[in-house]
Amino acid sequence: MTHSVQTLVFLRHGEKPDNDSGQLTGKGLNRALALADLLISRYGRADALYAAAPKQSKLGNSLRSLQTITPVAIRLSLPVHLEFHAKETKALRDALLDKAHHRHTVFVVWEHDNLVKVVRDILKQTGGDYSDMPVWARDDFDSLWVLNIVRGEKEISVAFSQEKQGLNNLKDYYY
Repeated sequence: MTHSVQTLVFLRHGEKPDNDSGQLTGKGLNRALALADLLISRYGRADALYAAAPKQSKLGNSLRSLQTITPVAIRLSLPVHLEFHAKETKALRDALLDKAHHRHTVFVVWEHDNLVKVVRDILKQTGGDYSDMPVWARDDFDSLWVLNIVRGEKEISVAFSQEKQGLNNLKDYYY
C-alpha cells in the first residue's frame, strides 16, 4: 500500500511594534533567528517555505512574515514562496494540498487571523475535525500549529496539534 506523510507547520510572524512600520521588534528578530535551530531540530529539514507576501501600507511594506522565515531559508538554502498575500487563504490552502507537497514538510509563516482560516480550510478539505480548534490570541507569538496528513490509496487522515516554541523569554532588543 502506497502512502504519503505530509507535515505542515504553521507559525505566526515574530513580535511587531505598535505602529504600521511592517517590521519586527528586536524580540521578533531574536525569535526569527532562534527559529532556524528550533524548527529544524523539531521537524527536520523543510522541503518548502511559505510566507505571506509583503503588503503595501501607507508607511511601506509589511515584511514580518518574510523576516521571520528568512533565517530558516538561509540555513536550508531554500527559496521562500511569496505568491500569496495574507488574505489569500484559499490559494495558500490549494498550494499546500497540491500533490507536489504530499510527501513534504512545509513551514508556513503567516498573519495569525488568516493562519487560522488556512488551517481550518485544510482540516475541512482533508476530513479533519476543526470543531475545537483553539483561538490564536493576539499576543501569542509562541504557538506552532502542526498538521500531519497521511494519505493512503483510498483514505486520508489528518492530525492537528498545538505546540509551543518556548521562545517567549527572548530579549526585547537586538544588537
